Formats: sequence, structure tokens, C-alpha cells
Amino acid sequence: MPVQPTLFVLSPVQPDTAVTRGPYTCLATNFRPKVGTMVLNVSTEQVSLSTDNAVLSPTQKTYFYAGFSNDKIHSCQLHNTFSNDNNNNDDVNNKKSDICPTVPPGDISSNFPPVNICTDLHPEKAQRNFFLLLMNGIRVVFTKTVAFSTLLTIRAVLF
Repeated sequence: MPVQPTLFVLSPVQPDTAVTRGPYTCLATNFRPKVGTMVLNVSTEQVSLSTDNAVLSPTQKTYFYAGFSNDKIHSCQLHNTFSNDNNNNDDVNNKKSDICPTVPPGDISSNFPPVNICTDLHPEKAQRNFFLLLMNGIRVVFTKTVAFSTLLTIRAVLF
């Protein structure tokens, strides 16, 4: 049974001023059948790519395929499904608010400001936080050990 793909036009992450830029990409996800032609609409021409090398998802039983181009991809098409490049500079602020939502603090207390997921969370500090948490856990275990040993020593001396 044929399944229509979901298409995404992706731009390189590097800024325009970078010396080397990664390729532009058209990502097709969750489609069947495997056989087909992906059409990339770049600057002034169309580039056709065969999807014979698409990868099968074992859980979803559908295929995934990425088409690459060094030129900017304006749109791509596969199995009569069409996708535009939605990365216009006019929509950057709107897209950022969709990608980086602000999470309210919840019902616990209104003393805390809302959290912006993109600017307020720092995954690069996760390892340091893990080690600090581990050290605090070791301190608690060590303190309990010393307290329990002290109690047993006092009991042995008194009784």
C-alpha cells in the first residue's frame, strides 16, 4: 500500500560567512514504495535523484531518503508530494518561537520566570551537573556511615 512522504527542505547550519558550508538537503520520511525519483528544484534547474538507496525503518516499515545539493534547494518533490523551502528570513522570529517555546513555571509558585527552552537550558553543563550530584550523594552516604559508626562505638563503650 503506497504511503505519501513527508518532505523537509533543510539548510546548512553554518552562517553565510562560513568558508565551507554543508550541503542543502531534502529529507523524505515515511514513504512507500521505495522506487521513485526525488526532484530537487535548485537555482535554475531541476535535479533528479533515484530513491533506490532509501533506508527502511524496521519499526514503521516505511522508507527514508535524503537528497543533497551544494546549491540552495527551493523545493523538492517525491511521489506527487511537494515541499517548499520554508526558511525565509522574514519568518525567522516566528519559527524560533515555534521551535523554542517558552514554558511557564507551573502551579508551584509564581516567583519563577518562564523558561525559554533554547536560551535557558545548557546541555553542555550536564556532565558537570552529574558529577556535582554524584559528589553530593557520596557525601550523604559518607556522613551516614560516620554517624552510624559513631553511634555503634558509643553503644559499645557504654554497654
